[in-house]
Amino acid sequence: MNAINFKIKNNLDIILVLILYSLIGLILINNYQYILNSDGISYISIAQKYINGDFHNAINGYWGPLLSWLIVPLLLLSSNSFNSLYLVKLLSLITGFFTIIGIRLLIGNFEIEKTIKIVTLFSLIPLIIYFSFFITTPDLLVTCILVYYLYFIFNLEYPDSKFNGLMCGITGALAYLSKSYALPFFLAHFILFNVFFYFKSIDKKKRSRILKNLFIGLIIFFTISGAWIGLISDKYGKITMGTAGEYNQNVFGPESQGHYEYYIGLVKPPNESAFSAWEDPSYFKMKSWSPFESWDYFKFQIKIILENIIKTVHIIELFSILSILIITVGIVLITKLNINSNSKDKLIYLITTILLYSGGYVIIFTQERYLWLVNILLLIMGGYVLSLLFKMNYLNKARKNIILTLLILSFLMAPFNFLIINFNANKDVYDLSEKLKNDYNFHGNIACNDYLIESDHIAFFTESKNFGMPKKTDNYNKLKAELENYNIDYYMVWGKSKYDNYLSKDFKEITNGTIPNLRIYYLKS
Repeated sequence: MNAINFKIKNNLDIILVLILYSLIGLILINNYQYILNSDGISYISIAQKYINGDFHNAINGYWGPLLSWLIVPLLLLSSNSFNSLYLVKLLSLITGFFTIIGIRLLIGNFEIEKTIKIVTLFSLIPLIIYFSFFITTPDLLVTCILVYYLYFIFNLEYPDSKFNGLMCGITGALAYLSKSYALPFFLAHFILFNVFFYFKSIDKKKRSRILKNLFIGLIIFFTISGAWIGLISDKYGKITMGTAGEYNQNVFGPESQGHYEYYIGLVKPPNESAFSAWEDPSYFKMKSWSPFESWDYFKFQIKIILENIIKTVHIIELFSILSILIITVGIVLITKLNINSNSKDKLIYLITTILLYSGGYVIIFTQERYLWLVNILLLIMGGYVLSLLFKMNYLNKARKNIILTLLILSFLMAPFNFLIINFNANKDVYDLSEKLKNDYNFHGNIACNDYLIESDHIAFFTESKNFGMPKKTDNYNKLKAELENYNIDYYMVWGKSKYDNYLSKDFKEITNGTIPNLRIYYLKS
């Protein structure tokens, strides 16, 4: 009994954080369940294919499979699109729950002062809720898994047990199954850190154990990830680790017109149960390019990298206005002689991981959600830097509390801003979809002149198929022919169109102008 009481007391901080996180998340979920994106629709659609036994179409080179696999048991509880959206948000909350536990374990690898540790853990509540209520992507899932990977690789006892190498391989593979970017990151990070541990150690037995962990981790990683690589390579007829990187490389190429769906015209969804062509962008025929094709292309690639470095710095500052200062102070502490080597090593671990993880994205494209792991590492690093500074006794207790408060508040501005701005976000699109479905029996093949993402949402909620936007043309007859060739049932016209008079004469507008900024033409007689 005493042992149980000791464990509860020793873990009271994380218990309270998890309880508060769960309660607040469940209270707020109703107000953020409508937040949707075309990516999320694809993950849900793929999960439904697994349920229906359509494994050929469920295997997808663009979207990692793990998120869809986790959605499958939730869809078995769902009777319609709205319920599935709510349950997917619930899955995000559950993922966030385990992310907090992983962060607590990871923080344990650093000698962070107790007060700073507790305050940091409580600051995770709004931060992880923000991640959970964001658009449906695998970014929180891959962040969660990589937090556990970093816990094992940063552990002081990493070389002493084969279990750590095993778990690194498993978590690395799961991260790849979440998002293909994790494959090059894991390989680069895992090999780099094992090499660092190997040459830092002077103990031959320890070096031998490090090598064993390296090989065990790589074998497990390639065994698990190789199975998926084999499946998608067989489907697409070429060796591929995933098609997302290739698509993004091409879409941001020197001769690209942007995302395929915005300029190519109507596109038939890749299979009968897909809501739109975006379910598998692997089939989009885009012009490929390489920075080594010509000097102009090479300069273009350098320009992309420089622009993305600036964008990454901006994103890091959005996480916290103190982010650059935290990294700078960390580098200064590494160079100080009166900081012990163990502390210096841990600062090197954090800074190297931040640079490596964010650096991979600057080659092509980066977004805030891609760098959520960096956000967490910066928060941990901020707490660790403060702990090291506080040990120097340069500051009194009052000043320590002020600095700690400013640090934590700087990381909470973005989460609170998101939660305030996005309260009931996208509910209007859901309500519009319900109105179209119930009042006008809206269902079938649809196309739109604009607002492609919102039209994807409407297709999802009304269980329709969105063929996208017709080609830009000055000839109404060409527009009409394209709509008819793709057997479109409803053409959604957002805002004004120069073809309004022609469309009104040829087709019935089903809403009689009752929906602001939208007219829907029924194209069948």
